[in-house]
Amino acid sequence: MKSKTNILLFCLLFVLYSCVSKQENIIEQNSIEVHKNELSRTERIQNYKDKLDSVNLFLEWKETDFELWKSKNGDLGLKTQGGTDEGIFITKYIRQLADYRPLNEVIDTLTFKYIGSSFYKDKNNIYTHYEMAYGGNFWIVEDADTESFEVIGDCYAKDKNFIFVERAMKMDSVDYKTFKTCLGCGCFAKDKNGYYFWDEKMDKNDFLNTEETLEIYKKLQKL
Repeated sequence: MKSKTNILLFCLLFVLYSCVSKQENIIEQNSIEVHKNELSRTERIQNYKDKLDSVNLFLEWKETDFELWKSKNGDLGLKTQGGTDEGIFITKYIRQLADYRPLNEVIDTLTFKYIGSSFYKDKNNIYTHYEMAYGGNFWIVEDADTESFEVIGDCYAKDKNFIFVERAMKMDSVDYKTFKTCLGCGCFAKDKNGYYFWDEKMDKNDFLNTEETLEIYKKLQKL
């Protein structure tokens, strides 16, 4: 009888201990979540930067002679450095295209080079890097002819068929034959139908808003 009582007492104590332990875990997890939520945006960004810097240091990135970097594991990476509003600069190595293919499986390193603006090329493709605070994306420009592709001005490019612009890529709405821009014109351009900022049509009166845009307007008029 005494043995059965001891067993029942042991079982009761085990259940009570399990409940207390479970409750302690819940409290600890809630404490972690509260602490996490208490972090400021600056602290969260700094934590992200510190972890990324540690990974980059471990991978021992080395600069190549063809505009990319290589890790000790043999990965290729496009080095980017973006700044945030908090004044924190984040270095990142983009190791894959936007479609998740590794760069070392796609890029021809013997012919890969930077050609201006946001554009790169090798014998097979035209590439573009859309820069953002956390590195941005790197992808192949669709419908681009590698033989005739060239950068024009600060933000635009063209091949034998199309006009391209940073971020938006192929511009279907512009008049190819009369499209013009220049170095120093920023992301402004014109054709026979009017003026553009990036890929957006704009009114010529918008150039009057600042002295800088007015100077660009004068440049475009001379083209």
